Amino acid sequence: MLLKYDKADWSSRTETVFIRIVHDHVKKGDLQTLTFTKKIWNTISDELLEQCQKRFNVGQLKSKFNRLRKKHREFSDLVAHTGFGWDPVSNT
Repeated sequence: MLLKYDKADWSSRTETVFIRIVHDHVKKGDLQTLTFTKKIWNTISDELLEQCQKRFNVGQLKSKFNRLRKKHREFSDLVAHTGFGWDPVSNT
């Protein structure tokens, strides 16, 4: 049976839900290396479908994960430089 996947259009809400789901799987120890197993990616896809009514394939999820990881790394590097800081209360 072929599944219909949604265009990888990430709303702010969908991205937030995705981050929360991924974070939960990391806390459970599902991230053994630098990525998840295909089984976990499929579980994440199912959870996104349940919570956001959008289905993404494993490739779409991995791409989003890697883009977010790159953004996080770049942001962390910026904050680590002298003179830069981050106030989580004011988001500035």
